[in-house]
Amino acid sequence: MASDGRREQNIRLIIEMEDRIAQCKRCKSLLSCIRKPSMGKGDLEPDMILVFENESKAAQNSDKLLELREMIKSEFNASKIYHTFMVRCQPKACAIRSNTSCYLENKKLIDRDYKCLLSGKSCEGIPIKPADDNIIHCLPFLLEELEILDPRIVILFGDRVSDFVLKSYGIFKEVNTGDAFYDSIGRLFIAVPSTEEFSIEECHKLRDHILIDENLA
Repeated sequence: MASDGRREQNIRLIIEMEDRIAQCKRCKSLLSCIRKPSMGKGDLEPDMILVFENESKAAQNSDKLLELREMIKSEFNASKIYHTFMVRCQPKACAIRSNTSCYLENKKLIDRDYKCLLSGKSCEGIPIKPADDNIIHCLPFLLEELEILDPRIVILFGDRVSDFVLKSYGIFKEVNTGDAFYDSIGRLFIAVPSTEEFSIEECHKLRDHILIDENLA
């Protein structure tokens, strides 16, 4: 398929998928304090996709995310990069919500400006790690996204992302930082540390792994 045709198809399929993500109610306990789910961003014909566990503090910090993307672009001379999340809705610990009446369940408790409707203040919920159930409910969207965009390389940030994604592709080996695996169509998955631990030194190691694996492919 010509590049323009592929891009148009990718745009259509991603929009359809994002509409389904926006309507998803699999994790009902998260819905009241989520304004909108996290969506992937970047080139829609990517050579490389970066997968984060969820929109954590590191990913929410746009400067940190931009720095990370630019570092990878520079190291690999890559311009077509896309990043996305394994879990779309950020779980939060909130004392105010936990003390509310059960009659408020399944109702939005946050407005367009991210103010809590219970306190009248900006949301004070503390981001926490997604539960395994949250990951399992959300994982099909990530797998669909990877199949739509069909990148040559997928970078998996953190142990949980590496574990869940690789097992989804039938790869059950114990994973260590820097391990690289091919799927059945030759797509390269590489496990790397979480964003908080990812450094220029790790980026150099990542580049070396990719060069070695491409030479062996």
